[in-house]
Amino acid sequence: MLMSKNYLYLIKKIEMYNTKTIDTVNALKVELDEMLPLKDEDNKRLQKKFRLEFNYNSNHLEGNTLTYGQTQLLLFFDKSSGDVPVSDIEEMKAHDVALSQIKEMAKEKERPLTETFIKELNKTILVNPFWKDAITPDGTSTRKKIEIGQYKSSPNSVQLKNGEIHEYASPEATPALMGDLLSWYNSNINQLHPVQLAAEFHYRFVCIHPFDDGNGRVARLIMNYILLKNSYPPVIIKSEDKENYLTALQKADTGDIESLIEYIERQSIWSLELSIKAANGEDIDELGDIEKEIEILKRKKLTKSKIFVTPKVAFEIINHINSDLWKPLNSVLSKFDDFFAETKNDNYVDDIKIEETKTITNPLLRSARLLADREVIVKKYKIFGHDLEEENINKIQWVKKMLSLKTATKRINYEIWCTLQINDSNYKVVIEEKNTDSDGYFKNSTTLFDIENDYHIMFMSDTINSLKRKVSNHLISNIQTVE
Repeated sequence: MLMSKNYLYLIKKIEMYNTKTIDTVNALKVELDEMLPLKDEDNKRLQKKFRLEFNYNSNHLEGNTLTYGQTQLLLFFDKSSGDVPVSDIEEMKAHDVALSQIKEMAKEKERPLTETFIKELNKTILVNPFWKDAITPDGTSTRKKIEIGQYKSSPNSVQLKNGEIHEYASPEATPALMGDLLSWYNSNINQLHPVQLAAEFHYRFVCIHPFDDGNGRVARLIMNYILLKNSYPPVIIKSEDKENYLTALQKADTGDIESLIEYIERQSIWSLELSIKAANGEDIDELGDIEKEIEILKRKKLTKSKIFVTPKVAFEIINHINSDLWKPLNSVLSKFDDFFAETKNDNYVDDIKIEETKTITNPLLRSARLLADREVIVKKYKIFGHDLEEENINKIQWVKKMLSLKTATKRINYEIWCTLQINDSNYKVVIEEKNTDSDGYFKNSTTLFDIENDYHIMFMSDTINSLKRKVSNHLISNIQTVE
C-alpha cells in the first residue's frame, strides 16, 4: 500500500497524550457542564459568535478575501458590501451550510462518521467543479480540473516556501487510507480524549489530503464535528494565528504530534472560556489581536507619572471623553429614538449651554475678503468655541435629551448626562440618568457611573463597552416598567 511518508509517523497506538494543557481543558469542561443548560439568549449569542468566528477564520486561512465585517453582514443579513469576488461570497455561504450539516450530524449520537458524509462536506463547500493552478510531482506548473465530492484522481502535492515539494498520499492509496482512517477513528472513540481525538483525526486527514481542493476546511469541519458530538464547543483556528497553526502541523510531520495536540487544546481552552463567559451573561465580543496589543500597551505606558492640567492636557482629555466615551455611548442611545417623540443633543461649558451660531456675510464683503491677503492665528487648543490657552474651563457636559416617551400615559422625559470635571491633577466623569414629570420638573436622578482618574489614565474599550451595556439596560428597565 502506498502512503504519505508523513502518515507513517502515526502508525502507532497511543491511548492518551499527557500534554501540558489537557488538565486545563478538563477543568474548564467540568465548570461549563455545571452551568448547563445555558439561558436561551446566552446560547443564541454564543452560537452566533461561533458561527461567525468559524466561518470567517476557516475560509480566511485558505485565502477568502471577505473581511470580518463583510462576513458578518453576509451571514446574518444576507447582504454584501464593497468590491468582493462573487466566488468568495458563494464560498462563505457554502461553508456556512457545511457548518450546519456537521451540527445536525453531531446531534445523532448513534450515527457513525462515514466516507460518504466526508465527501458530501467537500461537495458542499466547493459547490461546483472548477479549474485551478497546480504543481506536478516533478515541480512543473499546470492546470487541473477540481472535481467535487470525489477523492483525488491525480497527485495534489504543494510547493513550500523553500521550493521543496510536499507530497501527500497518492491517488491510488487514498481510498484505502481513508478507510483505515475511519477504522482508526471508530476504534479510538472511547480511547482518546475527545479534544485529542479530534486533533489527531485532523492531522491524519491532512496527511492524506484526499480531495483535489478544500482539504483544510473539511479537516477543520470534521474536527469540530467530533468535538460537538462529544459536547465540546467548536475549535476556532484564528487566521491571524496561521503561522503557529502551520508550525504545529510541520512539527507533527517530524513525529512531534504532541505539539499539534497542544495547539488544538489551547484553541479549545479559548472556546471553553468563551462559553463560560456566555453562560455567566458576560460580553463575548472581543477586540482584534492588534487592538488588544494596543490596549495592553496603553495600560503599560500610560499609567506611570503624575500629570497636572495644562491647556494641552485639558484639550486632550476633553477630546478623549467626547470621541472615545460620549460618541459611542450616544450612538447606543440613538437606538432608543423611536420610543420618543423627539430627541436632541446639547452641550454645556461651565453650566452655559453652547448655542449653534451661523455667520452671514454680505456678498460684497465676501468678495473683498477673497481678494485680500489675510493672516489667520491658529488656535491649537480651541474646543466648543473656547480657547483653552486664554481661559480655564472646569466642566464640560454632554446631554442626550429624549422627550415624551411614546409608551407612557403621561409625559415622561429622559436625559442622559455625561459630566467631565477638570481638576488640577485629575479629572472626574459622572454619567447620570434624569427623568422629568409632566410639569417638566426633575423627578428622579440616578448615577450610573462615577469615577476620578489621573490624567494619564484613559478609558479603555472594555470599560466603555461595559458602560454602554449598563446605560442601555437601565433605560430598557425604565421603559418596560412605565405605564
